[in-house]
Amino acid sequence: MKRIWIILITILSVPAFTQSLFEDAVADASSQDMMDGGTHYELNGFMRGIFYGGKIPDEAKAELKSAYGEAALKFRVRKKQFGDGFAEIRFRRGTEFGLSVEDVVLREAYVNAYVGCFDFRIGHQIVVWGRADGFNPTNNITPQNMLVRSPDEDDMREGNFLIRSNVNLTPIRLEFVWVPVYAASVLPIHIIPMPLDIEVEEMEMPSADLENSGFAVKANLELASLDGSVSYFHGFGPMPGVHGEIQGINIIARPEPYRIHVLGADFSTTAGSVGLRGEFAYREPEDDYTLYPHIPNPDVQVVLGLDKTWGDFNLILQYIGRFVRDFTELEEPESPLDQMAYELEHKNRMIASQLYELSHATSFRPSWTLLHEIMTIELSGLYNFTTEELLLRPKLSYDIADALSLTVGGDVYHGPDETLFGVVDETLSSVYMELRASF
Repeated sequence: MKRIWIILITILSVPAFTQSLFEDAVADASSQDMMDGGTHYELNGFMRGIFYGGKIPDEAKAELKSAYGEAALKFRVRKKQFGDGFAEIRFRRGTEFGLSVEDVVLREAYVNAYVGCFDFRIGHQIVVWGRADGFNPTNNITPQNMLVRSPDEDDMREGNFLIRSNVNLTPIRLEFVWVPVYAASVLPIHIIPMPLDIEVEEMEMPSADLENSGFAVKANLELASLDGSVSYFHGFGPMPGVHGEIQGINIIARPEPYRIHVLGADFSTTAGSVGLRGEFAYREPEDDYTLYPHIPNPDVQVVLGLDKTWGDFNLILQYIGRFVRDFTELEEPESPLDQMAYELEHKNRMIASQLYELSHATSFRPSWTLLHEIMTIELSGLYNFTTEELLLRPKLSYDIADALSLTVGGDVYHGPDETLFGVVDETLSSVYMELRASF
């Protein structure tokens, strides 16, 4: 690990004039290669330092929530008109949730091949489905990590090994995805309080047998005034539940994936100067959800939104609704023997957002660009009218110089004690600062 950091530091500490000569040489070679129909190379990335500070849970004191330095390198190579490859690797060192972290992460690495109206992509990649802003019920291909400490919301997305193909039949584009190996989203299970008699273990991943793979298909309509799609996914959903089993006198809890069918649709269009978007999904688990508390009930999710720009000010506003099929009220048991089972089921309903049969929420994202696009002020958020949960993410970004920026902001979680935001508020609520240099 130390050797990797020494290599990285050596690369980044090359004198500026040597770097300039190297970049000029690559640019000249790439331009000549493109003129000859050959190979084109690109190298870019960033370095950044970030710290998060917040409140110590149950105490009137502040603490350092997270602090790290990170470097990212992005590579792209184009091979004439036949295909290209892309990779992004990140180096990070610091502290997270009170623990020392030292990571080298291959965020993506894949190769594309183009053959007529067909294109193929194989490798470790991130797939994002859905046209709504932030909340995408049709996005079930690759996992997410909601505990990531970063001002960039895209950093919550994680990759997985996929085989992906498109058939371009303008204005129709068909997309096929095979997920041979399961990758799970990160659950906040370790920061959700559990009864003392419940021991939390690591998740047992499904084997790489073909019967455990998943697949998805999507038909896109791409017109000048309307984009839309219908999609279907079948496989292990990226967000697992919390499964409990009795071992002796204790209950062992661990994240447990489950297979699911998801039928979805989305659209985006304009009505005059207003952008309109919508997304719909029906989820049906494959196994009996009445027997296994970690498997959520079937549900219907709807997102309807609009966006409008007035000069330098932009607003995105969305309605988010959810209907849970076969819903039953969860009542606290009278017998202490049933208390642990009740706690597990309640935690699963919190994670799956199924505390109520019908829930209504709104998300919003006003942003304002100032000082000739040097400064941007943004406030993204979510309020659930049914559960009374609130999430606010204020952010201010300032371009100090070309490719050098400063960002300050915060994450504020709030809700009743029995809700997810109410449970994680003191752990995840924080303020942050990021200084980033890009190249």
